[in-house]
Amino acid sequence: MKKHIDILITCDIDPTPEASIEDKREALRRCGDLFNEMGIKATFYTVGNIAADYQTELLELMENGHEIGCHGLTHDNDEEYSTLSYERAKDYLSRAKTAIENVTGVAVRAFRGPRVKTSHRTQQALEELGFTSDSSVCPQRIDFISSNLINPHWITAPRKTYRPHIKSAFKRGQRNLAVIPVSALVMPFISGMLYIFGFLMMRIFFKLLCFESRITGKPIVYLLHPSEYAPMTKAVKHEQSAKAILARGFYFRRHLKLRHTPEDRFQLTRRLLEAMVKTDRIKFLTATDYAESFLDPR
Repeated sequence: MKKHIDILITCDIDPTPEASIEDKREALRRCGDLFNEMGIKATFYTVGNIAADYQTELLELMENGHEIGCHGLTHDNDEEYSTLSYERAKDYLSRAKTAIENVTGVAVRAFRGPRVKTSHRTQQALEELGFTSDSSVCPQRIDFISSNLINPHWITAPRKTYRPHIKSAFKRGQRNLAVIPVSALVMPFISGMLYIFGFLMMRIFFKLLCFESRITGKPIVYLLHPSEYAPMTKAVKHEQSAKAILARGFYFRRHLKLRHTPEDRFQLTRRLLEAMVKTDRIKFLTATDYAESFLDPR
């Protein structure tokens, strides 16, 4: 039985056109301040072509020990890392990595695909570009609010961190890359579930994951979006075509998870993080710190 539980708090910085850039920057600052207050080191995955909009905030996050990872280049519907060719995936990732590094001045090592999508072709490109982790797999997640709809590969994917196979992103292999799955037990351990089911349900969920982690050594990976703490003040018409649904899932899921006010969502997050911090024998890690210890466990 492992002596402590590794917890990775991961944050996706998406374009989110419904909110103003000023409000999104403020929400990101609040998120970072909350983590700093609680002694949490987190990983922030930013989209490459918007990283410059958050330069001040990203640099401040890094100064406080947080990591800046890559969340793709554009987050548009055509940036589908589950189906992109190796050549296109590598082109997108190379440009995204360069854009983020131009803002932060630090090499990017951690990746999460837009809409948590990946493939063995994407992972080949990640490995060749010097990434050490991919957190785009959510094993045993089966729900209808996912941007993946139902991904059959998730059902059989390993629950623990693993090196992926050269022919499958969802099987164990020998790539020099750590796949760090987002935690799930049928439903995913993400902020949307917190807003839908409330704090008490998510605290129970967290305790179940802790029980598993103490037995297996599996890290707990929580996913949130800082923009959820910003008011959605802009009317945006979202495409409802079959292509858009396949890319992003059903749009009604956004209404479910954003039914609270931004302040309510922030306070719910605070309560859940407080419960995590108060748990015995836990350790908060960034994605790269965890991946490096997994890939080279000396």
